[in-house]
Amino acid sequence: MTQRRKLRLTTRFQEIHDLLSRSVEKDGSFIWKSSDRKRVTIPVMVVQISNDHSQIQVRQSSIHQGINPGDVVYLKLPFRDAALKTRVVERMGAKISLEFPVQLALEEGRKNPRYYFHPSEEKSAQVRTLVNRAKVLPERLHSVIVCDISKGGMAIFISTSARQFFDVKDKVRLASLGIHRFDAVVRGEVLFKMPFDIKGTLANRSGYKIGIQFDHELDDSTLERFLAKRNLFSITEEQIVRDEQFRRQVVSTMADVRKDLSSKKAFKDLFASFDRARAENHYLKQHVHLLCQVLAGLGTRLGWISERSVDKLIYVAYLHDIRFANLPHLARIQNKREFEKVKSRLSEAEQKAFLEAPMYAAEIARLDLESYPDAIKILEQQKELPDGTGYPHGMGASFLAPLSALFIVAHHFVDYVIDHPDWTARDFVRTYQHKLKGQYFQKALKALIE
Repeated sequence: MTQRRKLRLTTRFQEIHDLLSRSVEKDGSFIWKSSDRKRVTIPVMVVQISNDHSQIQVRQSSIHQGINPGDVVYLKLPFRDAALKTRVVERMGAKISLEFPVQLALEEGRKNPRYYFHPSEEKSAQVRTLVNRAKVLPERLHSVIVCDISKGGMAIFISTSARQFFDVKDKVRLASLGIHRFDAVVRGEVLFKMPFDIKGTLANRSGYKIGIQFDHELDDSTLERFLAKRNLFSITEEQIVRDEQFRRQVVSTMADVRKDLSSKKAFKDLFASFDRARAENHYLKQHVHLLCQVLAGLGTRLGWISERSVDKLIYVAYLHDIRFANLPHLARIQNKREFEKVKSRLSEAEQKAFLEAPMYAAEIARLDLESYPDAIKILEQQKELPDGTGYPHGMGASFLAPLSALFIVAHHFVDYVIDHPDWTARDFVRTYQHKLKGQYFQKALKALIE
């Protein structure tokens, strides 16, 4: 997390030129007109700077009306603290020529400090879009990723599927920030909407960045609590673990299993390394946390495990990525197909670690005298797929055990939740029902939405 400082202007030609040069052919720039009462941003890409340094040429991602020669506009560069004021010289279709600026703001001036979050922090919130008669869309609660926030507003990341619910000037209501829900209504208005990618992990996400201005400033205590807590992306729908008392039992069992694994002398150093990796890697932390909940809830609903045997699946959840104790970034690669796409960016040691991970975890369980018989088989088959394209053995659906099918479905579901801020179980099932075929897989998918 970082905090925005005060405005600083520069008129130095070389400083302005260097920042503009760094922006050429990079995503993330946008322009807006100075005459707009409410800022309407237009995504652009800086294409080139003229040889005589008199003009900048930008290209719109799609043609927007309302930008004409002579207009005074502002250009925000794809760096957090760089914006400039200029004038439109010429427009030809999607290409716009702008005057080379004489002044550039290296940091935006704001009444309140603005805090930014790295994608790995996954700061979450819930935003309700209100009834919009023009679009005839119902109210809907969206789980979103917070990109930045101040007392006066915030920027959020939404998936492409949610874009129809957010348009400039739409009214919204902030339902929660992380784990903090509001007693009083916090309303706001959408200021801008632009295509946006979350990058920096092996699994990039494309969607939209939405700017929201609050009607009233957030109080200091609310903002401080949100900034202080690194909250997990939580499951908010009750179709996974419906019974509150059972949820508490699952959490208690998770603590017991973790403590037991960490205390085993033969694996003490290995589990200590993995615990450190989970503490430092936000994906691993939330991934294991959610996987335990989903396995327990879905397994008992199917009747494939009893409440007394939940610890078996929690044991598997904690153990399945143990090979990545010192290589936590590899856990983000979801399957062999994705591995082939990123293989050239991995070292030989990383490639070897990824491919041997299922058998490695199974061997750890086999060496554990207090392990569960079913756990070894689940860990061996955790990366298999019903169509035979998984690994390490390429086993099809008919060769996979019921609890292995349950684990594979739960693992895909948890990653879907993490990658889709506005997830629903039905959307997941619609996406995966043709990919996860087979009797046990289909039963698990059906149980998700019953």
